[in-house]
Amino acid sequence: MKAFYAHVDNISGFIWGGTWNGEQVLPLGFLAVLLLGTGVFFMLRLGFLPIRRLFPAIGEAWRGRKAQGEGGSITPWQALSTALSGQVGTGNLAGVATAITLGGPGAIFWMWVTALLGMACAFAESSLSVRFRETHPETGRVHGGPMYYIKNGLNKGRSKFGGLWGWLAILFCLGTIFSAIATGGMIQANSIAQAAGETARTMGSDLEPWMVGLVLAGLTFAVIIGGIKSIGSVAGKVVPTMAGLYVICAMAVIILHIQYVPEAFGLIFSNAFGLEQAAGGAAGYGVLQAVRYGVARGLFSNEAGQGSAPMAHAAASTANPVMQAEIAMIGVFIDTIVICSMTALVLLTVPGDFKRNEAREVAEICVASGHMTIPAGEALTDIFPSAYDEGRAAIIAERGPEARSLLEACAASGGEVSETALAAANADIVKDVRFAWQTDAEASAITTRAYAAGIPGGQWIVAVSLFLFAFTTILGWSYYAETAASYLFGERAIVPMRYVWVLIVFLGALTKNTDGLWRLGDIANASMALPNLITILLLSGTVVALVKEYGRK
Repeated sequence: MKAFYAHVDNISGFIWGGTWNGEQVLPLGFLAVLLLGTGVFFMLRLGFLPIRRLFPAIGEAWRGRKAQGEGGSITPWQALSTALSGQVGTGNLAGVATAITLGGPGAIFWMWVTALLGMACAFAESSLSVRFRETHPETGRVHGGPMYYIKNGLNKGRSKFGGLWGWLAILFCLGTIFSAIATGGMIQANSIAQAAGETARTMGSDLEPWMVGLVLAGLTFAVIIGGIKSIGSVAGKVVPTMAGLYVICAMAVIILHIQYVPEAFGLIFSNAFGLEQAAGGAAGYGVLQAVRYGVARGLFSNEAGQGSAPMAHAAASTANPVMQAEIAMIGVFIDTIVICSMTALVLLTVPGDFKRNEAREVAEICVASGHMTIPAGEALTDIFPSAYDEGRAAIIAERGPEARSLLEACAASGGEVSETALAAANADIVKDVRFAWQTDAEASAITTRAYAAGIPGGQWIVAVSLFLFAFTTILGWSYYAETAASYLFGERAIVPMRYVWVLIVFLGALTKNTDGLWRLGDIANASMALPNLITILLLSGTVVALVKEYGRK
């Protein structure tokens, strides 16, 4: 399994960071370039429509609480809420923490850029999804998304698997199922179990992951068995409420630490362009790292250009694909520009009694700079435990001499290794740090610790928010998985897929290697985004024609 995750990390590094076996072979990951480039292309070709139409789109979303036309299964508001249920998840809490610790505070700037350009991608893909959706002649079920605008747009209505572009629809569907399992199900369930365990520990008790997984699986089954109407109904009520309450809580914490806000913005902008090293980040220095993790986590959070949200928007009761596409843009804005920013500012402004293993910090930099190589089949975390790892003392006793030897080899090859880092390699010594994002805790635990330090009972804000965010994401992605499965295997695949989904959620709560799971999620997102981005670029003329037809040009 360790060897498998090593390969996963390598592939993820190439896709998003342009690295292979630790070496920089491309200035940036090819998918990061394609994602940003597609956003720039549509932003320019649409005449900055996402920015010009932002406030009118908010009004359209509010009016969309009622059906706006024939067809569809849910209201435009419920479609937005369902899409947001997939977008607003662990990426807004754990994902932001991971972006900052791996890419430095500058990663937040690139998350913002990804979101603004992503609004243009969201407009393009959602307008196409409504335009080329289908209604099943027997069940009346509405289906839409990239696979359908590939079939009916690129392939001009030919068979699902034939024609010049049939393979692209198959590739997208396989990528959707892959991404649903990794990011929409397992990572969400894992983060809930992780946050619940962390909260229980602060209260002096233990909560086993299997217990969390069992409850989560049961709740998931109760909602998804009713299909998109049930999911849309739940999402339409829960998502707006949870997003609003989270923003209010985050604002309260930020206001209590308002004196650190200017410094936080200074870090974001200076690190975004490599003007200084992002102190304390795991390989969190340099503009390339900031771009890599900012774009990857930005996509993980808002999913713009990935092709997932259009499947939800295709189910909206509307006759106007452009109006629904403008509503889709709002989801990206709310997810990243609003909610992710709130989390980032909490992480960057709340000081506290936080810890970090300096030996691990230096080892990460040694590996990233090429001065040190971890033995094959091993992970850096196996040799250099976190300051918060359970069994930390036992790991140091067993692997300490090896850890020190590796750091000494790094120093001998030209790496910068301090005496304190050498001492911490084989002794139970931790370093005090000022902010939670500088710790080496797990992703969700970083955010939990920041809120706990920021306001009394703050850990409950994260526990409740993470549960709601991740749970609604699990619901939304269950619909995306069954849509892809039904395209490949027909309507008969839908109900079995719901039962399989419940099992995936349970297993996700039990997963141990969260770092590997996040990297697997990056690959899964890429496997969806690549065919979708190719498609919307090829159909860009249709997008522009729709804009003109519905009077937005």
